[in-house]
Amino acid sequence: MNSNIRIIYLYIVCFVTLGMIVAGIGATVNSISSYFYPDDYVFFQTENNTYNNYTYYTDDYNEAEQNEIEKENYKTEQIKNAVVSLAVFIIGVIMYKYHWNIIEKERNK
Repeated sequence: MNSNIRIIYLYIVCFVTLGMIVAGIGATVNSISSYFYPDDYVFFQTENNTYNNYTYYTDDYNEAEQNEIEKENYKTEQIKNAVVSLAVFIIGVIMYKYHWNIIEKERNK
């Protein structure tokens, strides 16, 4: 009975880690494609904003400079997202291989 529960646990972990692998690949591809082909959004507003009695001012950059700065920030964010996604993928592969090897050893007994 305990060995059946253990095998079920190992299969569940393998299934979850396969999901991590697929999600990691998808998120990595999305981040890389967003890096090379970013969406063209306007990121800054040029007027002053007041919210909850606080006034937020835009920097003294012109609109073109602000958009360039934000595009660079966007690219940096996409690189960070790609690194996190790759980490999820790598951890998923390692965990899958480890648990699948245990399943193989249990089958051979």
